[in-house]
Amino acid sequence: MASDLRQAIVEVARAMFNEGLVMGSAGNVSARAEGDNAMHITPTRVPYPDLAADDIVTITFDGDPIEGDGIPSSESLMHGAVYAARPGVRAVVHAHPVHASAMAVRRQAIPAFVDEQVVYLGGAVEVSAYAPAASEELAANALAALGQRRAVLLANHGTLTVGKDPEDALEMTRLTERLAQIWLVASSGADAMLLPADIVDSEIELYRMMQNEGGM
Repeated sequence: MASDLRQAIVEVARAMFNEGLVMGSAGNVSARAEGDNAMHITPTRVPYPDLAADDIVTITFDGDPIEGDGIPSSESLMHGAVYAARPGVRAVVHAHPVHASAMAVRRQAIPAFVDEQVVYLGGAVEVSAYAPAASEELAANALAALGQRRAVLLANHGTLTVGKDPEDALEMTRLTERLAQIWLVASSGADAMLLPADIVDSEIELYRMMQNEGGM
Protein backbone atom coordinates (compact mmCIF):
# COMPACT_ATOMS: atom_id res chain seq x y z
CA MET A 1 0.00 0.00 0.00
CA ALA A 2 2.74 2.47 0.97
CA SER A 3 4.70 1.68 -2.19
CA ASP A 4 1.58 2.23 -4.31
CA LEU A 5 0.99 5.62 -2.68
CA ARG A 6 4.59 6.67 -3.21
CA GLN A 7 4.36 5.74 -6.89
CA ALA A 8 1.07 7.63 -7.20
CA ILE A 9 2.75 10.71 -5.72
CA VAL A 10 5.58 10.41 -8.26
CA GLU A 11 3.16 10.12 -11.18
CA VAL A 12 1.13 13.13 -10.04
CA ALA A 13 4.26 15.21 -9.44
CA ARG A 14 5.49 14.41 -12.95
CA ALA A 15 2.07 15.23 -14.44
CA MET A 16 2.02 18.53 -12.53
CA PHE A 17 5.43 19.36 -14.01
CA ASN A 18 4.64 18.18 -17.54
CA GLU A 19 1.39 20.19 -17.62
CA GLY A 20 3.17 23.40 -16.65
CA LEU A 21 1.49 23.69 -13.26
CA VAL A 22 4.94 24.16 -11.70
CA MET A 23 8.51 24.81 -12.89
CA GLY A 24 11.65 23.01 -11.77
CA SER A 25 11.09 21.25 -8.47
CA ALA A 26 8.55 23.79 -7.20
CA GLY A 27 5.26 22.71 -5.67
CA ASN A 28 4.72 19.52 -3.69
CA VAL A 29 2.50 16.45 -3.51
CA SER A 30 1.58 14.31 -0.50
CA ALA A 31 -0.68 11.47 0.57
CA ARG A 32 -1.89 10.43 4.01
CA ALA A 33 0.07 7.42 5.29
CA GLU A 34 -1.09 4.60 7.53
CA GLY A 35 -1.38 5.67 11.15
CA ASP A 36 -2.81 8.69 12.91
CA ASN A 37 -0.06 11.20 12.25
CA ALA A 38 1.88 10.33 9.10
CA MET A 39 2.13 11.38 5.47
CA HIS A 40 4.23 10.60 2.39
CA ILE A 41 5.52 13.74 0.64
CA THR A 42 7.82 14.79 -2.17
CA PRO A 43 11.37 15.74 -1.18
CA THR A 44 12.81 19.18 -1.71
CA ARG A 45 15.02 20.09 -4.70
CA VAL A 46 14.59 16.85 -6.63
CA PRO A 47 13.62 17.55 -10.28
CA TYR A 48 10.35 15.83 -11.06
CA PRO A 49 11.61 14.04 -14.19
CA ASP A 50 14.20 12.35 -11.94
CA LEU A 51 11.84 11.61 -9.05
CA ALA A 52 11.41 7.94 -8.05
CA ALA A 53 9.18 6.24 -5.52
CA ASP A 54 12.16 5.63 -3.23
CA ASP A 55 12.72 9.40 -3.05
CA ILE A 56 9.33 9.99 -1.37
CA VAL A 57 9.79 10.58 2.35
CA THR A 58 7.44 9.70 5.20
CA ILE A 59 7.09 12.16 8.07
CA THR A 60 4.70 13.13 10.84
CA PHE A 61 2.24 15.98 10.38
CA ASP A 62 4.69 18.11 12.39
CA GLY A 63 7.55 17.26 10.02
CA ASP A 64 9.45 14.70 12.08
CA PRO A 65 11.12 11.98 9.96
CA ILE A 66 9.71 8.45 9.85
CA GLU A 67 11.18 6.91 6.70
CA GLY A 68 13.38 8.06 3.82
CA ASP A 69 16.71 9.83 3.46
CA GLY A 70 15.58 12.92 1.56
CA ILE A 71 14.70 16.35 2.93
CA PRO A 72 10.90 16.74 3.03
CA SER A 73 9.26 19.53 1.08
CA SER A 74 9.56 22.94 2.71
CA GLU A 75 5.75 23.17 2.73
CA SER A 76 5.34 20.04 4.88
CA LEU A 77 3.73 22.03 7.69
CA MET A 78 0.96 23.20 5.37
CA HIS A 79 0.21 19.64 4.24
CA GLY A 80 0.31 18.37 7.82
CA ALA A 81 -2.06 21.08 9.02
CA VAL A 82 -4.63 20.04 6.41
CA TYR A 83 -4.42 16.35 7.31
CA ALA A 84 -4.72 17.10 11.03
CA ALA A 85 -7.81 19.28 10.56
CA ARG A 86 -9.50 17.31 7.77
CA PRO A 87 -9.41 13.56 8.62
CA GLY A 88 -11.14 12.61 5.38
CA VAL A 89 -8.51 14.24 3.15
CA ARG A 90 -6.20 11.60 1.68
CA ALA A 91 -3.97 13.73 -0.57
CA VAL A 92 -2.77 17.32 -1.01
CA VAL A 93 -1.29 19.08 -4.05
CA HIS A 94 0.41 22.48 -3.91
CA ALA A 95 1.15 24.03 -7.31
CA HIS A 96 1.83 27.33 -9.09
CA PRO A 97 -0.56 27.37 -12.08
CA VAL A 98 -0.26 30.63 -14.00
CA HIS A 99 -3.83 31.98 -13.99
CA ALA A 100 -4.74 30.88 -10.47
CA SER A 101 -1.45 32.27 -9.21
CA ALA A 102 -2.21 35.57 -10.97
CA MET A 103 -5.47 35.77 -9.03
CA ALA A 104 -3.58 34.93 -5.84
CA VAL A 105 -1.22 37.85 -6.56
CA ARG A 106 -4.25 40.09 -7.04
CA ARG A 107 -5.65 38.69 -3.76
CA GLN A 108 -8.86 37.99 -5.68
CA ALA A 109 -11.01 34.95 -4.93
CA ILE A 110 -12.58 32.95 -7.74
CA PRO A 111 -16.29 33.55 -7.16
CA ALA A 112 -18.90 30.86 -7.70
CA PHE A 113 -19.79 31.29 -11.37
CA VAL A 114 -20.20 27.79 -12.84
CA ASP A 115 -21.98 24.72 -11.49
CA GLU A 116 -19.02 22.32 -11.49
CA GLN A 117 -17.05 24.72 -9.33
CA VAL A 118 -19.58 24.50 -6.51
CA VAL A 119 -20.29 20.79 -6.88
CA TYR A 120 -16.63 19.70 -6.98
CA LEU A 121 -14.81 22.40 -5.00
CA GLY A 122 -17.51 23.47 -2.56
CA GLY A 123 -18.06 27.07 -3.68
CA ALA A 124 -15.86 30.08 -4.25
CA VAL A 125 -12.11 29.52 -4.15
CA GLU A 126 -11.00 31.90 -1.41
CA VAL A 127 -7.61 33.59 -0.97
CA SER A 128 -5.63 33.02 2.21
CA ALA A 129 -4.04 35.92 4.07
CA TYR A 130 -0.42 36.41 3.05
CA ALA A 131 2.37 34.70 4.99
CA PRO A 132 5.94 33.73 4.05
CA ALA A 133 6.43 30.43 2.26
CA ALA A 134 7.07 27.38 4.46
CA SER A 135 5.94 29.20 7.61
CA GLU A 136 3.56 28.03 10.32
CA GLU A 137 1.56 31.20 9.61
CA LEU A 138 1.09 30.17 5.98
CA ALA A 139 -0.14 26.74 7.09
CA ALA A 140 -2.67 28.32 9.46
CA ASN A 141 -3.82 30.91 6.91
CA ALA A 142 -4.22 28.31 4.16
CA LEU A 143 -6.27 26.06 6.42
CA ALA A 144 -8.52 28.93 7.51
CA ALA A 145 -9.26 29.99 3.93
CA LEU A 146 -9.72 26.41 2.72
CA GLY A 147 -12.40 25.60 5.29
CA GLN A 148 -14.32 22.51 4.19
CA ARG A 149 -13.78 23.21 0.50
CA ARG A 150 -11.27 21.49 -1.79
CA ALA A 151 -9.21 24.38 -3.14
CA VAL A 152 -7.66 27.60 -1.89
CA LEU A 153 -5.50 30.34 -3.41
CA LEU A 154 -2.36 31.17 -1.42
CA ALA A 155 -1.75 34.92 -1.54
CA ASN A 156 1.18 35.84 -3.82
CA HIS A 157 2.04 32.17 -4.09
CA GLY A 158 -0.13 29.54 -5.79
CA THR A 159 -2.80 26.94 -5.05
CA LEU A 160 -3.50 24.14 -2.61
CA THR A 161 -6.05 21.43 -3.38
CA VAL A 162 -7.16 18.28 -1.58
CA GLY A 163 -8.59 14.96 -2.70
CA LYS A 164 -9.29 11.31 -2.02
CA ASP A 165 -5.96 10.36 -3.64
CA PRO A 166 -3.10 12.24 -5.37
CA GLU A 167 -4.70 12.10 -8.83
CA ASP A 168 -7.99 13.44 -7.46
CA ALA A 169 -6.19 16.32 -5.73
CA LEU A 170 -4.37 17.10 -8.99
CA GLU A 171 -7.68 17.11 -10.85
CA MET A 172 -8.90 19.78 -8.42
CA THR A 173 -5.77 21.82 -9.26
CA ARG A 174 -6.56 21.50 -12.96
CA LEU A 175 -10.15 22.61 -12.32
CA THR A 176 -9.03 25.57 -10.21
CA GLU A 177 -6.63 26.73 -12.92
CA ARG A 178 -9.31 26.39 -15.60
CA LEU A 179 -11.78 28.38 -13.50
CA ALA A 180 -9.21 31.12 -12.91
CA GLN A 181 -8.50 31.33 -16.63
CA ILE A 182 -12.19 31.61 -17.50
CA TRP A 183 -12.90 34.16 -14.78
CA LEU A 184 -9.98 36.39 -15.72
CA VAL A 185 -11.31 36.52 -19.28
CA ALA A 186 -14.96 36.93 -18.28
CA SER A 187 -14.34 39.59 -15.65
CA SER A 188 -12.34 41.74 -18.05
CA GLY A 189 -15.68 42.97 -19.36
CA ALA A 190 -18.70 44.42 -17.60
CA ASP A 191 -21.12 41.54 -18.11
CA ALA A 192 -19.66 38.69 -16.02
CA MET A 193 -22.46 37.07 -14.00
CA LEU A 194 -22.25 34.90 -10.90
CA LEU A 195 -24.49 31.94 -10.18
CA PRO A 196 -27.78 32.81 -8.42
CA ALA A 197 -27.44 32.55 -4.63
CA ASP A 198 -30.15 29.91 -4.31
CA ILE A 199 -28.41 27.72 -6.89
CA VAL A 200 -25.11 28.06 -5.03
CA ASP A 201 -26.81 27.07 -1.77
CA SER A 202 -28.40 23.96 -3.28
CA GLU A 203 -25.18 22.93 -4.99
CA ILE A 204 -23.21 23.37 -1.78
CA GLU A 205 -25.62 20.89 -0.18
CA LEU A 206 -24.91 18.49 -3.04
CA TYR A 207 -21.17 19.03 -2.51
CA ARG A 208 -21.51 18.23 1.19
CA MET A 209 -23.42 15.04 0.47
CA MET A 210 -20.77 13.95 -2.03
CA GLN A 211 -17.97 14.66 0.46
CA ASN A 212 -19.75 12.74 3.23
CA GLU A 213 -20.27 9.76 0.93
CA GLY A 214 -16.59 9.84 -0.02
CA GLY A 215 -15.43 10.11 3.59
CA MET A 216 -13.99 13.60 3.17
